Amino acid sequence: MERFLLLSPDLLLPLLGKSVDPVQAGVRLHELAQAPELDAACLLENLSQHVAVLPDSDPAILGGLLRLIHLRALRSGLAADGRIEPATIDRVLSGLPKPTPNTHLLLQLLTLHRTDRSLRVLVGALREHPPRDWMEAGQLLGPLMQHPDWPLDAVFPGLLDLLDQPALAAPVLDLANFLVRSGFAVVHPAAGRVSMLHQLLGEITQRLDRFEEDPHSFGDDVETVQTRLGEAVSLAVSLCDALGIIGDRSVVGRLQQTVELRHRRVQCEAAGALARLGEESGKRRLLELTADPAARLRAIHYLDELGFGDQVEALWRSDAATAEAEMALWLSQPQQMGVPPTEVEVVESRRMMWPSFEEPVDVRLVRFEYSFADKRYSNVGITGPAVFALSADVADLPNDDIYAIYAGWQAEHPEIFTVPPEQFNESQRRLMEPLSRHLDRCGYESIRPELLGFFLDEHAGVFRAVREGTACLVVTDGLETIDQAVAGRMRPLGAAEMFHLYKGRKMLRTFNA
Repeated sequence: MERFLLLSPDLLLPLLGKSVDPVQAGVRLHELAQAPELDAACLLENLSQHVAVLPDSDPAILGGLLRLIHLRALRSGLAADGRIEPATIDRVLSGLPKPTPNTHLLLQLLTLHRTDRSLRVLVGALREHPPRDWMEAGQLLGPLMQHPDWPLDAVFPGLLDLLDQPALAAPVLDLANFLVRSGFAVVHPAAGRVSMLHQLLGEITQRLDRFEEDPHSFGDDVETVQTRLGEAVSLAVSLCDALGIIGDRSVVGRLQQTVELRHRRVQCEAAGALARLGEESGKRRLLELTADPAARLRAIHYLDELGFGDQVEALWRSDAATAEAEMALWLSQPQQMGVPPTEVEVVESRRMMWPSFEEPVDVRLVRFEYSFADKRYSNVGITGPAVFALSADVADLPNDDIYAIYAGWQAEHPEIFTVPPEQFNESQRRLMEPLSRHLDRCGYESIRPELLGFFLDEHAGVFRAVREGTACLVVTDGLETIDQAVAGRMRPLGAAEMFHLYKGRKMLRTFNA
């Protein structure tokens, strides 16, 4: 089959060139994805045979094809065993139109290969095809941290010439920092470029300072601001880490400016670098940051690493303080709230059996609050088996039910799943009918199905209904019925959360009888 594919130049033609029907292209991509004998190397070779038509092809279709090649290469181990030629990837990259998505997945195949030739092709290709954001860059360079068995001179100093690329700067420095910390490089790859790093830190510090004064300096829409802020913070962190490791004291003044920024992560990294350079002010600032939940874990880590851990107050090393710090750090991530909470506090802790764990674990309920001018936002999340908070408001539930709803959220099993009403088959409709009649007998009105949930050998229905004039969501299996009012609530539980609550109650009762 491989030989046939290699000799069939029209294999991918229905996907390439001008005037390709996107619907037909989607069908063709699906057919290719379903062909188990199709080899990623063959797909890539066929694609390289059509370089001349790639510039006129639909970038979205090409992006889908690149994802397919990447997935097949990972599943078959092709990326690491040398059957994909770096020159073939280089040819394909040369023909791709600029806005083609998933280009970083093709570049990652070069890092997975980890030979001198593949890595030199990678460094050359990154200038022409830089990743769109620092997360893509981190994904494609990540394998070099997982498998540090590659020729250092194939990557450095070449990658350092790409520090002018916003998406690449932080991941490149992170890789260099990792090499020194892990002992794979005796001298930091950027040790000869301190003046450039010094200047870059000054520029990024000024940008973050302007942002703190005027967030619109990073853009006018939330997505743009978050992207630029994420890149700026990541670069500031990586620069502080690199300068601390390199150990050149000429940067102390610049780091002292950076540590004055309000962003906790940047403060912590700048203070850590100053402490590494022997500055008492850096150690003092790290000790102060242990009182801040959003910075606590990292500050303690640096103090321990630098030999000052015995000066940390015992209070900040307690289990409760660690749980508060974990929740504050999770909430501070860009994909969550993006900023630390105003207040955070452990409200209860229990040691119990929990889904996916064979031994009892400590599960902590952590209440957090944000104050925005005249508005307040609060909720309760968990730490221990996971760090997570639902977007639906669970703060008013009894603690037993908060534990249950998170247990149900975390439970994973092939026989635990849900089906929305628009996808019910005849059998599933029949399962919902007696549950609806049961609710009618219990006094619920205006009953409408929202979800059918399967829980191992049991099932339950979630319905929207009215009881005693109050709109609510209700879940029942005919024996146990739970309802929650939705009227008048800003963030009421949804159908999925109701099923989490139902199955979580059953699991925790069974596990902890």
